[in-house]
Amino acid sequence: MKYFYLKRIAVLVLISLTLSSCSGSRITYKDTNLLSNLYTANDDTFADGTAEKIIIPGFATGSGISSIGAESYFIASLDRKSSDFTRYQMPYKKMPIASLTKMMTALVVLKNCKNLDEKYYVTTETVAFDKDVSKANLKPGDEISVRDLLYGLLLPSGNDAAMCLAENLVDSYDNFVVMMNNEAERLGALNTHFANPHGLDSDYHFSTAYDLFLIMRELIKYDEFLEISMTKEYTANIKGSDGVIRSEKWLNTNYFVTGELLVEGNVTLLAGKTGSTGSAGYCLALYTEKKDTKDRYISIVLNARSKRNVYYNSNSLFNAISK
Repeated sequence: MKYFYLKRIAVLVLISLTLSSCSGSRITYKDTNLLSNLYTANDDTFADGTAEKIIIPGFATGSGISSIGAESYFIASLDRKSSDFTRYQMPYKKMPIASLTKMMTALVVLKNCKNLDEKYYVTTETVAFDKDVSKANLKPGDEISVRDLLYGLLLPSGNDAAMCLAENLVDSYDNFVVMMNNEAERLGALNTHFANPHGLDSDYHFSTAYDLFLIMRELIKYDEFLEISMTKEYTANIKGSDGVIRSEKWLNTNYFVTGELLVEGNVTLLAGKTGSTGSAGYCLALYTEKKDTKDRYISIVLNARSKRNVYYNSNSLFNAISK
């Protein structure tokens, strides 16, 4: 483990030159403001002071919602200096997070790509996944816009879309993953480490409910994420290697967006992301607003027992707001 982190630091030291826009050519990535300054970051650089605005006791095991059937969860209001509504269970436990990973993938892309209409190309490595993982049905040689890739990333939770974004945005796939980790550290998500942009299980790929709260809080600043994650279905026009345009229709995996299940607790859903693997169980990150007070909340549920159970757990959190 020590060797792994030493190797990671070495990679950060060796990465070269400027980060600007994705337009025209791949970004060459460099971030010199991370490791040495991480523990002295002030409110302006440290996730906009996010960690200062949330008060939760250190490493508590629960907060009294007995109806939650998930290993870890966290919900808090965004609209108070110190939230008077916060519920949690094991909020700092490092866990596999499945496709909630794609929130960070989307954040890195939205933060660094200024032209979402730019075209990216799909390689053979982009689509080298087992048949039983979630895909956007990309094919080697495809030409597709960054915007459409974000839809393919967030609606069907396409692992191939995640790979295509990572391979094209910067000068190497490895550097994209470094960017993910750097952004997590900048946000104060110090119990998080990414090993890939899609979320398939890895010993070095984990986060916590609290860290995912911080990541989602940053991601909702981007209108494109709000719009895409609340889209029920989307059709992308993709230019194949033969020059022929084909259509791919993607459906949102979020039952609250599709209407298969209803949001309770007098809240309105504003954004969200689903995730599941064998190790991670069923995971759900949601951004909501209370209809009467307009207070906004982010909720994270990790390792629920079933797909429907993760939504029932989220509704239990929403119903607890008014109690």
